[in-house]
Amino acid sequence: MIKISDSRFLVSTPAPNAASLWTALGQRAQPVGSSCWDWLNIRSGIPVILPQTQEQFVAQMVNLELLGGVNFNKGCYPGQEIVARMQYLGKLKRRMYLAHLSGSGAPQAGDELFSAEMEGQTCGMIVNAAPAPGGGYDVLATVQISTRETQAAHWKSLHGGTLEFLPLPYPLPGV
Repeated sequence: MIKISDSRFLVSTPAPNAASLWTALGQRAQPVGSSCWDWLNIRSGIPVILPQTQEQFVAQMVNLELLGGVNFNKGCYPGQEIVARMQYLGKLKRRMYLAHLSGSGAPQAGDELFSAEMEGQTCGMIVNAAPAPGGGYDVLATVQISTRETQAAHWKSLHGGTLEFLPLPYPLPGV
């Protein structure tokens, strides 16, 4: 069992034990579907890299170094040189933020974001999206740090829905 937060756990068990474990857990916990789990990951600021976003980010762009998802003291791993260079020598231009998007369209991982300051170029990308219980969608999105600080980010075009940034449950460096 892995503790995700004070109210979420990930349990892995051999198939023969699953039915009895499900019954026992059901007496003390509320089972929810995968869409709720996805939304809880988003609200927790935990990204899930999907095929649409594979190879789009370095670890720091999606806050993995803040979540313990990168160990800079560990041995070799794929991409280590780029990740370490960004950590020790680089200047991060994009960071992942939590946001809400109102409207009827459903944002998808990999959807591009735009801002007036970027003059037709993308200022970011949707990492993950899930329906929010109160309507609209909550998203994790990588956004130019300068855009987040001074401009509005829009979904799919400058005329698309505006992201309403929300606080992450963990602090970002320099914020």
